[in-house]
Amino acid sequence: MDVRLWKQLYAAKPLAIGLGTGGILTGILIVIQATLLSRIVTLGYLDHVPLKIVWPLAWVLLAVIAIRAAIAGVQENWALRHAAQIESDLRQKFFDHLIDRGPMAPRLDSGELISLAVQGIDDLEVFLARYFPQIIITAAVPAVAWIGVVVHDWISGLILLVTLPLIPLFMILIGRQAENHSQRQINLMNRLSGHFLDVLHGLVTLKLFGQSRAQSQTVYKQSEAFRATTMTTLRIAFLSGMVLELIASLSMAFVAVAVGLRLIHADISFETAFMVLVLVPEFYIPWRNLGARFHDGLKGASAAKEIFDLMESSSPALGGGSLVLSGPGPWPIVWNDVSFTYPGRSQETLSHLSFRIDPGEHVAIVGPSGSGKSTFVQLLLGASTFSGSIRVADTSLVDLDLAWWRKQMSWVTQHPYLFEGSVLDNLQRAAPQASFDDIEQALTAAGAFDFVQELPQGWNTDLGQEAFRLSGGQRQRLALARAFLMDTPVVIFDEPTQNLDLASERVLLGGLERLSHRRTTITIAHRLATIMRADRVLVLHQGHLAQWGSPAELRKAPGIYRSLLQAYLGKEPGDEADPINQIL
Repeated sequence: MDVRLWKQLYAAKPLAIGLGTGGILTGILIVIQATLLSRIVTLGYLDHVPLKIVWPLAWVLLAVIAIRAAIAGVQENWALRHAAQIESDLRQKFFDHLIDRGPMAPRLDSGELISLAVQGIDDLEVFLARYFPQIIITAAVPAVAWIGVVVHDWISGLILLVTLPLIPLFMILIGRQAENHSQRQINLMNRLSGHFLDVLHGLVTLKLFGQSRAQSQTVYKQSEAFRATTMTTLRIAFLSGMVLELIASLSMAFVAVAVGLRLIHADISFETAFMVLVLVPEFYIPWRNLGARFHDGLKGASAAKEIFDLMESSSPALGGGSLVLSGPGPWPIVWNDVSFTYPGRSQETLSHLSFRIDPGEHVAIVGPSGSGKSTFVQLLLGASTFSGSIRVADTSLVDLDLAWWRKQMSWVTQHPYLFEGSVLDNLQRAAPQASFDDIEQALTAAGAFDFVQELPQGWNTDLGQEAFRLSGGQRQRLALARAFLMDTPVVIFDEPTQNLDLASERVLLGGLERLSHRRTTITIAHRLATIMRADRVLVLHQGHLAQWGSPAELRKAPGIYRSLLQAYLGKEPGDEADPINQIL
């Protein structure tokens, strides 16, 4: 078993102690139950004593059975509650880790992450609620039952001791095969979940290009592979159950034959023989139950390995400190010799960047695809470690409280995500305390008020999954309204006018200009209309700072920016030497 899973179980130490105590009590009650039952049968069947003498013992026997059932119920309920709590804590840690890793960390497909977060942790709950308690019960109950047998008949105790190792031995031999199939089953399920989710998201595109039928065949083949693996795992589970039943039955038969032969020769009393025969099944039942739940435990342990491997993977996100800047922003932002290389790559994505962004300044970042524009924003958000330093108001980004720093920034992307729910729900996610007047002002400033009013139920209109009711320009304006509501001193635009028509672009640019007022604004620019509105332009080329200055200064200086402007004013697009094809 994975040692990391034991560490997680160590957090449930009270559960383990409670289950162990309950198991010992159950074992003692089993011995008492066998003793009472054998005594009652001996008195009634051999000694023919009156019923009035037997009835008190019978009532005590019923009380013992009731107490044993109550302990079993309490154990099961306690195990379920603690397993649910551990599952909830682990799922929260899992989500926190995904967030802490940041967007620059290597990621699994969305479907695989969802499968691990939901089905994987649910499988682990079965391990915690069923298999782990059974391990403790199997350690406690047979030990007490064996002691009860040895005290009355050491020969039967010796037979039990000799036959017992056969059960865990066969569990190990079968478990090795089952483990490989369980791991393959989880991998296939994760792959199927990821592919199926991607197909659902791209269903419209697949239909447009006539590829939906081909993808349905791919999903069918993966489903069949998952079915075959599942059936193989179940076959091993049934086989192991049969083997364990056979071993337990043969072991009990050995004890029964030995006891019967000695009873015939009067080497053992009837009462002792009867008690031993009652205790022997109780000795093997926990082992048989453990074997029956072994595959549930193995499935949970395999899922736990996947979860812990992901949670223990290195996180490139910046650790951050605890400092918070005093006074309202914006603040000066200074980059000093900043370089960054993605894990597994040798070439630097950003190389020795040094510049200063003054408070309230609007900076446009331009450059060819792959020049590091998106990485620039991620580093400013503290999404990864880097060499050099980024200072905000003379305080290193490493020393800032990153949760506080990220709340000082609004980020409007090319493809803003709108949650399923109403327009009002999406706006209040950005500012839960905002009043209706604040929301109306934000919609007006973003140029979104008119189209929101035209929706069937105004801002109470349900947008559906991924806001399918809205156009690209309408989504951008709602994202801009959220930025107005957040009212942060730093605003980041990832060319929100990309792929918009001219009318929508004009409305959105007006909203962007209003939002940029008295705020530090950083825009990843692909259109000259956006670049011309900036105070200064930062030109990146292959991760290096190629040019830095105002649009007027760069217009006169030879370089990428001037070539871009010349292309915009007259050169035909499509020429390989035309820099506009590299930047736009």
